[in-house]
Amino acid sequence: MHCLEVLKGHNGPVRTLVNRGGCMFSGSYDKTVRVWDVRTLECKAALTGHTGAVRALVASPDYVFSGSDDTTIKVWDVRTLKCVQTLEGHEDNVRVLAVGETHMFSGSWDKTIRVWDLRTLECVKVLEGHSEAVLALAVGEGGLHPSSKVLVSGSYDTTVRFWDLNTFRCVRKCDGHFDAVRVLAAHNGHVFSGSYDGTIGVW
Repeated sequence: MHCLEVLKGHNGPVRTLVNRGGCMFSGSYDKTVRVWDVRTLECKAALTGHTGAVRALVASPDYVFSGSDDTTIKVWDVRTLKCVQTLEGHEDNVRVLAVGETHMFSGSWDKTIRVWDLRTLECVKVLEGHSEAVLALAVGEGGLHPSSKVLVSGSYDTTVRFWDLNTFRCVRKCDGHFDAVRVLAAHNGHVFSGSYDGTIGVW
């Protein structure tokens, strides 16, 4: 396997990628989101508006969301590539985003997780419990019932928390890591947590 192409255009580190609608979106410390055609590999657009580094991207069927050090989340229409709304509420850097069937979730250095309705784009809940920055989010299964949907969060406080998506309550707090939980993945009823302590937890 070898590298087929090198895509250039950003003026700073590329922090996040997401694929949607035949395009790859890249977020950078240069405060922009670039849109690349996955067939031609050409840059279709550079989306501007953030005043801080873009650290997180996620996509729903209609939108791409970008989270930034400027504390905001911008909502980009997948078809027009226009910013249709700027979501405000966090008091510090937006570090991570995740999307479920009906909601988008944002984790921040302000130690909270905000829950946004995908239809109205309004914040419907603020999840509090972590004592340090929220660094990782994933949507999986295993709430009050094995088949129920949960949001899983990882934090600088070294814990992994499970939030039931029906009640938005924390139903499980997992200790075991000795340093920040930086990444999460959910698959087939299990959650995997990667930490700065060099280990991967399986929950």
